[in-house]
Amino acid sequence: MSLPRSELLDATLDLAVAAAAVANHCDHAEHNESAPVEDVRSAALVFRKTGVRLSQAADQDPLDLYAARLRAIEERNVHYSVDSYDGAEAARAVTDWRALQLVQDVHDKAYHYDVVGLKKSDQLRHYALHLSKLVGACAGALREEVAEEDLVARRVPDMLLFGLKLSTVTAEKLPHESIVPSGTAVDLRAVA
Repeated sequence: MSLPRSELLDATLDLAVAAAAVANHCDHAEHNESAPVEDVRSAALVFRKTGVRLSQAADQDPLDLYAARLRAIEERNVHYSVDSYDGAEAARAVTDWRALQLVQDVHDKAYHYDVVGLKKSDQLRHYALHLSKLVGACAGALREEVAEEDLVARRVPDMLLFGLKLSTVTAEKLPHESIVPSGTAVDLRAVA
């Protein structure tokens, strides 16, 4: 697996601009300035599309990466048990963005109730910190300071994950559109 450097560079720049838009939204909202929710929703779309694009560039199924990431997050959580909600299994059963948004929502309520219980503005600020980490990981991979395997296994699915969370925190109901559209380089899932 080797991500083309140009693909990673483009992704890093796209994510940096999107992450900055979310930070800008948070800053404006805290200063009682105009803070259009569409800026956050546009950033969410960039994170989701970039996650899919980098998954495909790495010859990986984005849903498989996402499911594996949820499994790792759930298993290290203090609330995990064999009887707990299995987000990985649920994620493997979906093919569209709306269904995956609902999987993420149930996962968050089971494993991240500390964040889900925050005010929406505090949730968004928390997510902005994660977005910065994702941009930094991409930049680190470009500098060969972050292993590409780690980037693909953890950070690429996190792009999908936070792309979902940004939409949810802004009350955007995602469409029933295929996560991997028909005719793309890696078309591993059929539309339900």
